[in-house]
Parts: sequence; C-alpha cells; structure tokens
Amino acid sequence: MKESVWSPLKISVYRSFWICAFLSNLGTWIQDVAASWVMTHLSTSPLVISLLSFTSSLPVLFLSIPAGYVADLGHRRKILLFAQGLMFFAAGLLAYLVWKDQVTEFSLLALSLVMGVGFALTNPAFQSVLTDLVPTPMQAQAVLVYYMGINITRVVGPTLGGGILSGLGPGSAFFVNSLSFLGLILFFWKWPVKGSDEQKEQLEIKPDDWIPLFSLHNMKLWVEIFLVTFFASSLWALYPTRGRVELGLNSWQYGSLLGFLGLGACLSAFLSEKIMLPHRTQKSLAGSYIVYALGVLLLGYAPGYWFVCVAMFFAGTGWLVLATLMNMSSRQITGKSNLKATMLGVFLAVFYAGMALGAVTWGAMAKTSNTSMALFTAGIGLAVIGFSKGLRSAL
Repeated sequence: MKESVWSPLKISVYRSFWICAFLSNLGTWIQDVAASWVMTHLSTSPLVISLLSFTSSLPVLFLSIPAGYVADLGHRRKILLFAQGLMFFAAGLLAYLVWKDQVTEFSLLALSLVMGVGFALTNPAFQSVLTDLVPTPMQAQAVLVYYMGINITRVVGPTLGGGILSGLGPGSAFFVNSLSFLGLILFFWKWPVKGSDEQKEQLEIKPDDWIPLFSLHNMKLWVEIFLVTFFASSLWALYPTRGRVELGLNSWQYGSLLGFLGLGACLSAFLSEKIMLPHRTQKSLAGSYIVYALGVLLLGYAPGYWFVCVAMFFAGTGWLVLATLMNMSSRQITGKSNLKATMLGVFLAVFYAGMALGAVTWGAMAKTSNTSMALFTAGIGLAVIGFSKGLRSAL
C-alpha cells in the first residue's frame, strides 16, 4: 500500500521538528511583511527597497558552502544553535528599535543582513537534518512535507502579519518573529545527535567526495538554477514597490499578497503527486518557470489589488515546484558522497546568488526606467528559459 505524502509526520522526532520549523517560518513571513512595510515608509526608492531582498540573500552566497562543510564535519548542533540564536537576537533588536522609533534604513538593512547570515549558517545543516530524521524511503516525502509547511505559513503568516501591522504595529511583528526561533533552539538543544563512531566516519572525507559538487556534468544544473533565480528574484524585490508605493495598498491588503502567493504554492503542493513525479522532472520545471513568469508579467501591469493577487497566485504555483525540484535535483547528484550538507550549501549559494544579484539588478532597472519594465524584462527572460527547456525535454 502506498504511503501518504504526510507519512513522515507519523515519526515523533520529525513531527516535533516540523512543528518547530512551521512556527519559525510563520514568524519569518510575519517579519517579511513588517520589514518591507517599514522600509517603504523610510524610502520610496525601488533600489533601496530591493536592497532588503539583497541583504538577506547575499550572505548565503558566501557562507552556505563553508557552513555545509562544517556541518559535514559533525558540528551540526553547534552551528544550528549559534545561527538560531543569532536570528533570535537580530529580530529582538529590530523590535526594540522600531518600538523606540529609532529604526533607520541602515539599521533595518544591517539587521536584515544579520538575519541573512543566520539563515546562511542554518540552512545546509538544517536541510541535512530534515532527511536524517526519517528512513531513507521517506526522505523525498519529508522534504515535500517540509515545503508544504512553508507554503501553509506563506498563506497564514503574511495575513497574520498584516493583522499585527494594523492592530499592534511593526514592532510587535518583529517581536513575534524573535519568539518564533525559540522552538527550534529548544529542539536542537535536545536533539539526539549521532554516536561518536558515526561522527568519526563523517570526518573521513575523501577526495572523491568532492567530485559530484563541481563536476562539469553538474555545471549545467548550477547555471540553470542561477539564471532562473536571477529572473525570479524580480517579483520578491519589486512587489513591495508595486503594492505599497505604486498601488497604495493598505496594511491588510499588502500583507495578503504573500498569502495569495502561498495559496498558489499550496495548490502545487496538493497536486505534487501528479506534477512532481521523477520521470517528468524536466517538464515540470519547464512548466513552473512559465507559470511563474506569467505571475511576474501580471504583477508588472496589474492595475489594482485583485489583479496583483492573481499575479501572486500564479507566481506561488510555479515557485513551489521550481524550488522543490531544484532542491531534490541537487540532493540526488551527491551520490554516495559524505558531503551532503556541503552539496546543499552549493545549491543554496547558487540559488541565492541569483536572488541577490537579481534583486539589485531589477531594483536598479526599476529606478532608471520603471517597475513595470523591470518586471516585464524579467518575466520574458524566465519564460524564454521555460519554453526552451520544455522543447528540449519534449525531444
């Protein structure tokens, strides 16, 4: 009998991890809404606003590979506790500055950078823990269930964030995010680490373990991931300018935009057993690029709130598929290498290099021309990649 996609949640340690991660991701989405809202009050420049996305993505480019390597050497618990504690502190300090009305563009960007450092240090080890908590046959389901949780928080978090903004102010949103890290800190503090013999085996990294990371065969994957995220970053970098500055949305409407993106992602999650089958990975990726590109194009020319919601829904539908399948493709090429977390670090470095460089590029283009033109250019670029990939996979 085929196991349900939710079957990893039957395992108590994975379930505890999933709940703590769910609460942390919920807090992150609440903060994302509050941070972009505060920044649009501090500046109306598309370039400055896009720097929020840039500063949170940039550390991943430089730190995720060394963080993954340190995790592979057997120090996952230490690096996870340090990184979660760093993000707890940064979110708490941001809440304090907002409450005291002392936040500036520089302090908001600096603390966003610190949060990015915490994320960069956390994610390679975090994602290797994700699959260690379940038996090997359940690993793909464990990743998918984790991403389902993320996308549920994409629906609930921004809407809740909009409500907190309206009722209690952005300082409360940052404080809630700070508290959301406590569950994972407690989990990693109590998490049963592997025995000393297994840790010694992890330290025996051989030269052959490095081959899958940077082989010429896999360079095509890294180039594709970079190009896709470069174009896809336009939506994340410019939706605050489009929604808050150009369309003048109120706090509830603005907060709900990421909620509609999450609804689209949830639709893809519930259809995952049909659209994310291993034998159709390339076709599914091509389709996800095109659907996401449609969302970007709609966002660029949306005349009002409900049109923006439709754009975000399309983008969310494509985002879950492309992010999940790229992640799984990166995991599969490690083979028998002991550098599992390092491989995930390479994937994250490439993924967020595209996100960081793209955010600045599209922000600069929006400043020199206009937001609609920047989104149109990015959407067309991503659509071309999607159609060309679809044609290749059909041959």
